[in-house]
Amino acid sequence: MSRLSAASAPMRATSRPAAKVKSKKPITAQDRLKARTLFFRRVKRSIKPGMWVLVSIFAVAFIAQAVRAIPAAPAKAVPLHSGSSFARLAAVAGFKVANIKISGADDSSLPAIQAALGVRPGDPIFGVSINDAAQRVAQVGSVQSAIIERELPSTIVVAITQRAAFAIWQTGSGVSAQYALIDKAGNIIANQNAVEAKRRDPNLLLVVGQGAAQHAAALQTQLDAFPSINQRIVAAEWVDGLRWNLTLKDQTVVKLPMNDVQTALIQLARLQTSMQLLDRPVEAIDMRLPGRMVVHPASRDGASSPGNAAGHS
Repeated sequence: MSRLSAASAPMRATSRPAAKVKSKKPITAQDRLKARTLFFRRVKRSIKPGMWVLVSIFAVAFIAQAVRAIPAAPAKAVPLHSGSSFARLAAVAGFKVANIKISGADDSSLPAIQAALGVRPGDPIFGVSINDAAQRVAQVGSVQSAIIERELPSTIVVAITQRAAFAIWQTGSGVSAQYALIDKAGNIIANQNAVEAKRRDPNLLLVVGQGAAQHAAALQTQLDAFPSINQRIVAAEWVDGLRWNLTLKDQTVVKLPMNDVQTALIQLARLQTSMQLLDRPVEAIDMRLPGRMVVHPASRDGASSPGNAAGHS
């Protein structure tokens, strides 16, 4: 390009107009933060970590409550220990034992159950090992099973199923006689007063002798089929580990055989229907020999009379 053409070309703008600079407004005394506002801001910043801790605790408590509401949750609950940091921290927030509710247990069993439970007011509620406590309580003699739960924030609930009393077992005789309450399996129900149990349930059978507790259920099953006999029995003695002697309410003694007890009871029930034998003044009814029954009438002076023999029909 020639110098002339270059000189005659219009010149283009090579720069932009400068941006306007805003002038800063001078800070006045009114715009400054007050000391009180600054103080609350600092407090707010300092309590944020604590708030997160509390929120976490309540969240865990909510989850624990939801899990507890699921059936069979107590058996699957993860045991915690009172020395754990979580249990201690939760206790500070109010999650500690204030109430212990025990249901299903009679007054005589309560002290043993409370001791086995091992929980006292003030203990961290998340420090209670549900499984361990239930196992300890189940070892109490009168307890068949125990279910333990937490009711947040401060209650331990214990539901007891007690062993059903089946009979009273007497060992020894005279002044050395001892009485124990037993269940259907023949196990002794500990921490129970047999005399009080008999007072509560007069129908409890008294079984006497070594080994009687283990054979009582089988005898009762046989007697249940003969109400006319069963309702008159007050005691059963296991003799020589072989057979039973039944004592009736009028002190009549029925000597059952070692074998085929069913046949003997059928015969006795028939005689009761036909001639009310069990309502007569009889001292003993001897059925020990197969096919033979010997009845010993009671004498007026208390001495036994010669027996009358009769064959089984």
